[in-house]
Formats: sequence, C-alpha cells, structure tokens
Amino acid sequence: MPAEELIVNGEEIAAAHYQRFHRRRVALALDHLRKLGARNIVEVGGHPWVMTAALIDDGAFTVCATVSAEEVTHWPDDIGVTRCGYHILTPGGREASFPNYSVNIERTLFEIDERPDTIIACEIIEHLLRAPHVMMLNINRWLRVGGKLLVSTPNGAQFSNPLRRKSSRPAYRCNVYARHNGGFTLEQLVDLVELCGFNVREAGFWNVYERSGASRVYAALGALPLSYFKEKFQRTIFLVAEKDRGVSELRRRPKCYAPSADWEFIQPAAEALNTPQLEDG
Repeated sequence: MPAEELIVNGEEIAAAHYQRFHRRRVALALDHLRKLGARNIVEVGGHPWVMTAALIDDGAFTVCATVSAEEVTHWPDDIGVTRCGYHILTPGGREASFPNYSVNIERTLFEIDERPDTIIACEIIEHLLRAPHVMMLNINRWLRVGGKLLVSTPNGAQFSNPLRRKSSRPAYRCNVYARHNGGFTLEQLVDLVELCGFNVREAGFWNVYERSGASRVYAALGALPLSYFKEKFQRTIFLVAEKDRGVSELRRRPKCYAPSADWEFIQPAAEALNTPQLEDG
C-alpha cells in the first residue's frame, strides 16, 4: 500500500522511500516483537512514522506512546518535556491515537504516564550526539523488571564499501539529529545496554537491505555462516533485552565513551573501582 497514505495529525507524510528501503528491517522487528509476546509498546523515535504505522497495521500491538522531538526544529540541548496527542491514519487504513513526548531523550531523565511491556528503539541510537546511556536509563525507568527492549542500528563494524565513489560520511542535514552521528559495534551496544540494567537475551546481525551493482557481492559474503563475515558484511545489528534491575547511574563509562569527569549519570572512575552500581528498587 502506498506510503503516501500515511497521515499524522492531518498531515500527509512523504515516507515512500523510507518505507521501501526499511521494509525488511521493519518486518524482522515485528517478528521479534511477536516472539517476545509484546503487546503494549512505547516507540522511541516515531518520525517518520513508518514503524509506528506497521505496528498499528499488524493488529497484534498497541502503541501506548511515542517519544520524538517533533514540535521543535531549532532547539538547544535541553528542551524540557511536552506531551501532545497524536492521531495517525496508516497505509493499511487503520486509525490510532496516542501521546507523543517531545524531549531530548539523551539529555533529560523524565517519567511517562504509560506502563509498556516492551520498548523499541529501532534505527535511533545512531542519530544521538552526546549520551546514548541517558536514553537507555530513560527506557530502564519506564519498564518494570521483566520488561522487554528491542534495539536495532547500523553495524558500526562493517567494512566501508571500497567501490564507493562518494565520501562515506553521512550527508549533512538541516537538523543535526536527522543524520547518522555515530556507529556501534555489536560488542559496544551489548556493553551499553547491560550497563543500563538489562540482560541481553539475543543479539546478532540482520542482512535486510538490498544492494545493487557490484556491491551485491557483500550481501553474499554476509550470508556465509561464519561470524567474521556477518560482522564485516551485514549492515544491521540488533539485540533483544530484558530489564533485570533498576539503574539510575552507571558504575563505569561504556566502552565506546571517551574518559571524562564530566559525564552525567556515570560514577566517577576513581569511585567506580570500589562502589557497586546504584540500583533502584
């Protein structure tokens, strides 16, 4: 069904290209959510609403809320928290209403009214600029112990395409959060999520994006049943995790963070050697 029919708050969303490019990744995410038995979902990063529409069209899930800084285009680091009602008409002809929280999720710790059993953050973390652990700490505080988390992001360990004629640097965007600002390896992503109070139940690689021309050879290499080829040639990493404890402050900095005494919500390095991780509840 044409993505041109995706309408949010009365505004038509031009998401046809995004929908075509990400369709296999969205389908895999839905499959994992079904296996988890997910029902009530909070989606981190709603825009451009393709994943949101897919969740609604599937019929097995309820979108409790989304978290996406939609109402502000030119904004400082801290924009506060605004909760507004959203209404969506999907390509499948379904309608749904839910609240959206506009907030800088990697700057501000905040509460939501909803109590989901599952939170998804698909193709979000690579857009963050300063402190992905703050987003993960937010997700931790919104879930009960036993709540589920699904994350997917481009594979930061994949080989750059030597056939590329243009720079591999992501294109500049008029909104800094619209571009990819960093990449994670699977090891780095698992480390971050575990530090933030989750037990990783499954983690791996997805080969979900079509390649064209000579670069198709990379898709074939990524399909070989060896971990090296998956790490170097598959384009997406994912993990499924379960909250096993509340965490308000990390006991150490994640492996992908530079040393600094200025990190928020991370115990100073000298104290981390002798102090257990702070836990809530």
